[in-house]
Amino acid sequence: LLITVAMLLCSVVANAYDFEVNGIYYNIISTSDLTVEVTNGDNKYSGAVIIPETIAYKSKVLKVTSIGHGAFSDCKGLTSIEFPNSVASIGDYAFDECTGLTNIGIPNSVTSIGHGAFSDCTGLTSITIPNSVTSIGDYAFSACTGLTSITIPNSVTSIGEGAFRGCSGLTSITVETGNTKYDSRDNCN
Repeated sequence: LLITVAMLLCSVVANAYDFEVNGIYYNIISTSDLTVEVTNGDNKYSGAVIIPETIAYKSKVLKVTSIGHGAFSDCKGLTSIEFPNSVASIGDYAFDECTGLTNIGIPNSVTSIGHGAFSDCTGLTSITIPNSVTSIGDYAFSACTGLTSITIPNSVTSIGEGAFRGCSGLTSITVETGNTKYDSRDNCN
């Protein structure tokens, strides 16, 4: 009985997505709004990944609006990612431990970067945070040892604890004038 339960749990974890199109896994967020999020699936993402703004599935056109929790987590072979302008949020741990990722441009549609979203991305050397982002989660860029500088736009009103903790290569954090609340408990060493 225990073996059967374990096998069932493993199959649920292995298929924790709604569908796959062209090597990208998706979960349906809203059937009425026809929106989906990118998620993880049976295979790890690698190389250059381009996420489309819309996808066709079961005679419907669905809009990609977010990068889900852990979607690309531990995809060490991921070298670059291109987001569509329809993405509004990057979920918690979305790119955690993507050590092969060297730079990333976040589109102007993104308003929030989740907890640990880019933590342990040791190969990340540069990142562009657009003026649309209003919040950066706890430990969002922690242990990004290759990151040397970052500019935080004045649209950001909240930066979580430890957002840049362990970023040993970080020599410059520029926070543009605005209402940004930066947690002083953060440690950049």
